[in-house]
Amino acid sequence: MFKKITKKSKNLLILGRYNNPVGAFLLMWPCYWGALSNSSLNASLLQCLIFFTLGSFVMRGAGCCINDIFDRDFDRKIKRTKKRPLASGSLNVLESIIFTLFQLLIGLIIVLQFETNVIILSFMIMPLVLTYPLFKRFTYFPQIILGLAFNWGVLVGYQSQTENFNFSILYLYFAGVFLTTAYDTVYGFQDIKGDKKIGLKSLAILFEKKRKSLRIVYVLSSIFFSIFFFVTYANTFLSVLSSLIVFSLLIKQFLNFENGIEISKIFRSNVKTGGIIAFLITMHNYL
Repeated sequence: MFKKITKKSKNLLILGRYNNPVGAFLLMWPCYWGALSNSSLNASLLQCLIFFTLGSFVMRGAGCCINDIFDRDFDRKIKRTKKRPLASGSLNVLESIIFTLFQLLIGLIIVLQFETNVIILSFMIMPLVLTYPLFKRFTYFPQIILGLAFNWGVLVGYQSQTENFNFSILYLYFAGVFLTTAYDTVYGFQDIKGDKKIGLKSLAILFEKKRKSLRIVYVLSSIFFSIFFFVTYANTFLSVLSSLIVFSLLIKQFLNFENGIEISKIFRSNVKTGGIIAFLITMHNYL
């Protein structure tokens, strides 16, 4: 009995990708960017960052569960995903729904620790989070939708430190959207064959035979991120230097992709990029 429970628990954690936390960190960093953009280093900020860390892991876990519930039939037909717990039959839909609700409950408890303005802002993105898995059935732009959802934490993090909303933070938000769109498009290249076979869509498929167009998208995304990052923290030498550092990191990813470096390795490198951006924002505000 204990062995069975242990195996079931392990499959639930795999369903939520807790064994592969890259996506959780990619969801967490924008929250840090926003919070660090508008605060002083104090105990209150540290508490918020802890909540954002926990919230990012459980909400990413819930998002993965929702994605796998919608995509279980598709996942069985793709080599990379056919061993996922739902696709392989290790878990059933009811178990997955219960685990999803459990994670959403934890997420709700975390978000209720914040002020009303943060709670409202957090809930505003939920319809997009819940419907994201459907976009790849009807549009070639699911990566943009993911970018809009994944970087909402910039606004939530910023708002957690103030009662007033400064529209200049939108520059950093859209910078993050460009970043996510770029790296998730590259990530999608590993599933092109399977996705086309079962009729799913993505920017990777759209640009599959237009490598020049993909290059333009990636380079422009890098430029736009750097510009928006600069505008957010404009007019200091440090902001110029920080923008150049971010730009160089993104171009390095692009060159790695061009040179055939393993796609999953390029994707994982964004965890380091996100951390460096958080460090640069901190240095900008506190030096």
